[in-house]
Amino acid sequence: MRKKHTFRSIVIAAAILVFAGALILYRAGFFGGERSAEPPQVAAVPGPSRPGGMGSSPTVVRAMRVQSSILRDEISVNGSTTAPEEVIISSEVAGKITRILFAEGAFVKKGTLLVQLDDDELQAQHKRLLVRKDLTQRIAERLKNLYEREGVSLQEYEIARAEADQVLAEIALLEVQISKRSVRAPFDGVLGLRQVSEGAYLSPGAPVVRLVSANPIHISFSVPERYSSVVQKGTTVRFRMDGSDRLYNATVIARDPQIDPATRTLRVKASTPNNDGRILPGAFAAVLVGLKEYDRTIMIPTEAVIPEEGIQKVFVYRNGTAQMTPVETGIRKDANIQVLRGLAEGDTVITSGVMLIRQGAPVFIERISG
Repeated sequence: MRKKHTFRSIVIAAAILVFAGALILYRAGFFGGERSAEPPQVAAVPGPSRPGGMGSSPTVVRAMRVQSSILRDEISVNGSTTAPEEVIISSEVAGKITRILFAEGAFVKKGTLLVQLDDDELQAQHKRLLVRKDLTQRIAERLKNLYEREGVSLQEYEIARAEADQVLAEIALLEVQISKRSVRAPFDGVLGLRQVSEGAYLSPGAPVVRLVSANPIHISFSVPERYSSVVQKGTTVRFRMDGSDRLYNATVIARDPQIDPATRTLRVKASTPNNDGRILPGAFAAVLVGLKEYDRTIMIPTEAVIPEEGIQKVFVYRNGTAQMTPVETGIRKDANIQVLRGLAEGDTVITSGVMLIRQGAPVFIERISG
């Protein structure tokens, strides 16, 4: 009895499984019935784009539109600014300072009185000589009239005339001595800081104040021997001051007649106007000496050039793709390089991501310059 009961249970369970399976197939439409639900939709997830792969997503890049410009082939050398005229004001004679007539940092004209030394004694001597001058002149005139009427001898007249001339010479000498008690500016310029005070005794040659003429300003620099023929009198050079991006033009006014055998360089001096006094003497200057100028040339970023098997190439954007183009390069300037052949104005050169793309790869330009 137990065996029959077990067999019946197995048959019933199998029948239930067959019925359940048939029901599922029916609902799925395998027996002409309608499907109870739509099959799930699976979204296609793109894999990582392969460089240049067909059907890959575009590579995001940056580009520039090619334009021609002026290119200056230059060398950069170190130089310094110098004043055309510079002097330490001092006195030729000794004396006590009675007046200081200048302000520190002021601009003065040639002949401006700067310092006055004590000249009271000399002025007194000058007045005495002026009295003697009048007396000797009158005596000489009277003797001249008498000599013409033969009232005195020629010798008496000549003695009187010589005495009058001697007084004139003494006056001239005294006036020179008086003038040296007045210290004046020898040329137009700007004064520095004074080094004396009123009442001080000034010795000959002792410094009073520095006077500098800085308009125009001079720039002194040296160029290597192989460029000595390029820099001639009248050549225009450019320079910038340390800490400034402003470029100034200067004209070469002189150069040494020989090469320095120790450094194999040629010393050169250039000049430029300095009306506002912005350029100070003694400052560092980065001098750009032009070797050659190209009127219309194409410059592109150096990073856009790909060296491949001895050939320089760039990627040009055309119809949504990157097209590799061989180019001939020339002068390198900072972050840019000259393109002699291979590009034309209006071309769009890819400047970033060039190592991630291949010939014909789809690209998307994120930003374009030029």
